[in-house]
Amino acid sequence: MNHKQRTMDLLRKGWTTALSSAQAGGCMSLAQRVSEWRADGVVVIDKWVTTDGGARIKAYRIISPTKWTA
Repeated sequence: MNHKQRTMDLLRKGWTTALSSAQAGGCMSLAQRVSEWRADGVVVIDKWVTTDGGARIKAYRIISPTKWTA
């Protein structure tokens, strides 16, 4: 399994930051991978989180697309 697949698996399981991705053996440039996946149609949501030290960083998560009914 390559680092891109490991990172996608992390994002499918829950909220992931760049640091947690790197520590788990995923990619170092999480924001760049997220941008590429979004361009390919993967639904990735994000939110700002505050670390214990007071820094604000982005956390990402892949969600399954839902079917909208009209």
